Amino acid sequence: MDCAVSHRIAEIRPQTHPVSPAKGSRRRALLALSLAALLVAPAYACGPDFPVTLLDRRGAVMESLPEGGFDFEVMHLLPKPADGLAVADADYWADSSEARSKAEAQGLSAAQVQAVAAMRAAGNVDEALGLAGDLPADVALYTAGALAWSQNDSMTAEENFRAVLALPEAERSHRGLWASYMLGRSRVQYGDAAGAAEAFEQTRALARAGAPDPLGLAVSSLGEQARAQREAGDLNAAVRLYAEQAAYGSVSGSNSLLFVMRAAIKNPSDVDTLLTNPLSVRLVLAYLYARSNELSTASDDDEYPSYDAAPDNPHVLTLLDRLGALPAEAVTAPERLAAVAYRAGRFEQAAKWAAGSSAPLAAWVRAKLALRGGDTAAAAQAYVQAIAGFPAEEWWGTVPLRDPDSYQFETIKPQCRVNAEAGTLALSRGDYLQALDLLYAAADVYWTDAAYVAERVVSVDELRSFVDRVAPKAIDVAAPAATSEDDYEEDYAPAPAANRLRALLARRLVRSGRAADAVAYFDDAELREQAQAYVAALKGTEAWGRVDQARAWFGAAGIARWHGMELMGFEGDPDYASWGGSFDLNSPITWDEDYNPIYNARQDLKVAGPYTSDGERQRLAQSVAKPLERFHYRLTAAGHAGKAADLLPPRSQAFAAVLCEGTRWLIDRQPEQAAQMYRRYLHEGPYVPWGASFGRQCPAPNFEKVEAELQAAFWAKVRRGLTYAAPVLLLAIAGFVWLRRRTRVRHHA
Repeated sequence: MDCAVSHRIAEIRPQTHPVSPAKGSRRRALLALSLAALLVAPAYACGPDFPVTLLDRRGAVMESLPEGGFDFEVMHLLPKPADGLAVADADYWADSSEARSKAEAQGLSAAQVQAVAAMRAAGNVDEALGLAGDLPADVALYTAGALAWSQNDSMTAEENFRAVLALPEAERSHRGLWASYMLGRSRVQYGDAAGAAEAFEQTRALARAGAPDPLGLAVSSLGEQARAQREAGDLNAAVRLYAEQAAYGSVSGSNSLLFVMRAAIKNPSDVDTLLTNPLSVRLVLAYLYARSNELSTASDDDEYPSYDAAPDNPHVLTLLDRLGALPAEAVTAPERLAAVAYRAGRFEQAAKWAAGSSAPLAAWVRAKLALRGGDTAAAAQAYVQAIAGFPAEEWWGTVPLRDPDSYQFETIKPQCRVNAEAGTLALSRGDYLQALDLLYAAADVYWTDAAYVAERVVSVDELRSFVDRVAPKAIDVAAPAATSEDDYEEDYAPAPAANRLRALLARRLVRSGRAADAVAYFDDAELREQAQAYVAALKGTEAWGRVDQARAWFGAAGIARWHGMELMGFEGDPDYASWGGSFDLNSPITWDEDYNPIYNARQDLKVAGPYTSDGERQRLAQSVAKPLERFHYRLTAAGHAGKAADLLPPRSQAFAAVLCEGTRWLIDRQPEQAAQMYRRYLHEGPYVPWGASFGRQCPAPNFEKVEAELQAAFWAKVRRGLTYAAPVLLLAIAGFVWLRRRTRVRHHA
């Protein structure tokens, strides 16, 4: 699923009553007191990076506009070329020699690969050429040149590279492109920008003609040529070449543009130069839009500027004014200018530049401005335009949260983010189903927000209707290939949002006492089998015999205990099935000054502040976990065990055993409830030899023995009854016979 909303209503329904968003605090509320219980900053030393969420900081989210991604911006300064040249950016930690060795081996025999290795290990070029053996001429000459290059003998290296290029075309198929690239690098070293450009252009021409380029040298040549132009003083020409490199998807190209901008900001004359060229103007605007925090550093030597730097600092405003003063035709992305102006508090300028653009980002800015003015209807319509305009696959990368209390980075898929904000607005208006629709459309990034509305805000019947419409069946997902344990985190991917939503509904139905309805929404075969067993067990509690009822309750109890997270756990608080129950993001435990834990009573999520409503709070109260305890389903299981005990003779082994098991399920997490069950056993139950380990080691309840004892007791009663009734029966028979005879005598008389 992407962030598109093809399944939902065509527009966001505006409301006429305004909601004036108060100025949101940038400080995160404490987890136990805020909706951050659903998703918080990764403050757990051994926990995962919990995803960023929006509903726990609604005021700040609806007021602010996230920064763009610099890589995304500069990779789209120019259209992506259609020639399909390969990009082979190396990770900074990777061993480049390994990639080179693999590339060198292509098209060569094992013996020839060994000859290349021997040449590279030679002491000089003459010695290397003597080891060439039957290597193709271009491979031998290029390898000799590479050896000279590694020995800082540029002249000899260049002679060999030129020798490769002098070979007939058919005889330089292995290393012709490589030699041309290295010749260009040699010319850069000599300060010959024109010669470098000629060699690099030849490199790209060879690649486009089909020459093998496993190392991505053709795209890399754009960066090398740009460096030559930059050193020659032609900054705008360098920017264009770097932009071409970035347009292929080269991270090296985008990084180079970042370095260009960082250097230019420290040299005002360079900024003047960049503002004379339309493409360079877009680069400056991209930097301002995506990296404005770097303009806020107190010192030029500050390598790590604050991500919480004020967006309206003088450096930002000065550059914004310079861009705004350019002719309109020079600013080809006014929506970016509008976004920067909005973040800097220049709202009139933001409105001016956003009004003149049909780009989705401009619509997003207009939505923000409408919210500031209290016009939620206009904001809703602007969000509709922004949602429709952003491509579903557009991804800006990760950007830092501007929050002094958080070190999180937010993944920005703009269509998802805009959907989520529109959903937040709908939630504040009490349009809960539309809020779910919009947040579910953003679930790829903001699943926890969507899950909150699905689990706690809409009713179970509303949710079921919604699921039947948007996720009528599960999405098949191919099983991941087997990998090493070290690759687990990289290979892990969450289930599709449709599958997660169906599972959430199924668990909610079980909690609502509608387990039979839930079975169809459990898509995992094993889990569906457990759900069916749970339904059957609950049905068995209606059996005729009390022991059969007790056996069914105890069976349901075991399923609830050992499969409760999957069958009835809350996706969010208090169970956090989303994380397999491994983390409690709303923990009530606090710590005293000596770091001793203080076990406070658990509180439900609190919804307060801008873009909330009494209606949402009322629905939250209605959907709270009952009981409000972590792993609440264990208490459900213990309750089932208690019902089994109600049906059993108090002095039986089975009575003691089911209470022992219920106690065991609670003893470590809910000691008070466990103690209640234990006291019941002490007051009502029999002596058992395993009583000393009650709640720790529990035997299976012997229902068969209870049945046998009850049957024996029944027949004993029958026999006792017959014993007492026999004389009476004989007298009754005698009386009957006497009366009958007397009646006959009278009749004959």
